[in-house]
Amino acid sequence: MQIAFPTNGEKLEAEISFHFGRVQNYLIYNTQTKEFKIYSNPEVTGKQEPPPDFLNRLGVNVVIVFSLGPKAFDKFREYGIELYKAINKNIKENIKEFQKGNLSPLEEKSPFY
Repeated sequence: MQIAFPTNGEKLEAEISFHFGRVQNYLIYNTQTKEFKIYSNPEVTGKQEPPPDFLNRLGVNVVIVFSLGPKAFDKFREYGIELYKAINKNIKENIKEFQKGNLSPLEEKSPFY
């Protein structure tokens, strides 16, 4: 399983960004290999690929975020990618809590976008 996190950092101890679409990087963690890779947000680097399309193309199964705007939320649902609400801890701690089943599904779009 591959889990994606929006972050401006480049390690598991980095914080999850509150802004999904405007974030610098996406950290993708593989639960089988316990390894991760950092990918630049294509929209930040000037490419015309929305983040949900990009993460789907990379084979992401789960996205852990604080909130999502309506377009991203709907696109992830369309792709069958599961969405979970992040807790206010670093990526490593969110992975632990996800694996314990302690994160809540993200069930609504953010009204703030």
